Amino acid sequence: MTARRISLMLGTLLLAILAGTALAQSSTTQDSSHGTGKGSTGKDAVFMRHAAADSLAEIQISRLALEKSSSAQVKELAQRIVDDHTKANDQLMSIAERQQVTLPTEPMPMQKHEADKLKAMSGAAFDQAYAKAMVKDHRKAIKMFRMESRKAADADVKQFASATLPALKTHLQMAEQIAGNGSMRGSRHPMNHAPGTPMDSNGSMGMPPSGSSTH
Repeated sequence: MTARRISLMLGTLLLAILAGTALAQSSTTQDSSHGTGKGSTGKDAVFMRHAAADSLAEIQISRLALEKSSSAQVKELAQRIVDDHTKANDQLMSIAERQQVTLPTEPMPMQKHEADKLKAMSGAAFDQAYAKAMVKDHRKAIKMFRMESRKAADADVKQFASATLPALKTHLQMAEQIAGNGSMRGSRHPMNHAPGTPMDSNGSMGMPPSGSSTH
């Protein structure tokens, strides 16, 4: 074997080794960055999708409550939920677009089934079923939002969860009062909200402006 041929073979082998090393480094970099960028993967994305679906479900049955209930307290809770969760979903949609996360556009099948059951009710039975559903849903939501406010990898998602938590707690307090007192049909007195409510003078959540970031 000539020296020229040996030199060519060694050169080819060296190029192959360098190419393999570069590919391995690229793969390692991609793996290490997976899920740590803008929250578009992993637990933050799962949270955003669940939060969006839950909000859509609560908006849907709260609009139903506005149509079916004659209780002032139930209607107040329902309107607050519609307003706050609509605003929250707008904020979440803005974050999701930046993170390239696709959010659901309607409630989950089980949530739709619960809404169908409420549609068949009326009067005091409806008011109690609605209030109890809101108690259950908001207890679950508060637990989920509290965890995300502490452990979210993305700063925008963490801020969203933290800013939304106070409103969820207010909704829960209102729903628990209705569920605990029984039907409040015909009540003329609006509920008194706890101090420190996240609502501003217009009754909306103290959410950060769309597109805000803590980065």
